[in-house]
Amino acid sequence: MKILNIALVAAALLAGGQSALADGVAAGVKAGTLGGGVELTTNIIPMLLNARIQANGFRYNTTVNNTSVNYDAKLKLFSVGALADFYPLAGKFRITAGAYYNGNRLTLTGVPTAASYTFNGTTYTAAQAGSVTGTMDFNKLAPYAGIGWGDAVSSGSPIGFNIDFGVLYQGKPKTTITATGATAGLAADVAAEKARLDSEVKKYKFYPVASVGISYHF
Repeated sequence: MKILNIALVAAALLAGGQSALADGVAAGVKAGTLGGGVELTTNIIPMLLNARIQANGFRYNTTVNNTSVNYDAKLKLFSVGALADFYPLAGKFRITAGAYYNGNRLTLTGVPTAASYTFNGTTYTAAQAGSVTGTMDFNKLAPYAGIGWGDAVSSGSPIGFNIDFGVLYQGKPKTTITATGATAGLAADVAAEKARLDSEVKKYKFYPVASVGISYHF
């Protein structure tokens, strides 16, 4: 919440500093692959360059079953972005670049199958394995590049619509898997399970971003 508050204060200061030079400020809401979000937009150069700051979030429960252990997973999406929109055709088509604070995180809880787990081909009872948990995190600073449509502060109507398509570079996911049991060989097999999970998720260095939104120009 501190990050969100800082972002909103920074946006307010940015808006205040630009209001005398540009066409004003637009506030908006959006929904997409980063979750639900709010954003503020202001002109830097009318019809050419805008600045945006936004915060997004969502929570979702799912399952992960593409490794030898099944997991209940809780996905927490949280991001705060600072973006620049360039309008090369002086219309509504925009090219966007910027960066996000990436607080996205996946928390895993192992679910035994028939009261047992299989790590690295070895089966352990739920009692032998103990509590099985894991996490998946990403780089906190994530560059962004994309394209979109919409100019919240230079259009004739106070109400505007916008879309964005892009990609967030979040780096190779960082994973942990732990089992509280003390059975001989368990630690080595859990380490092998982590390596298998790492292999499965390494392709997620890039996160696709797509969103639609509506804004109001003050």
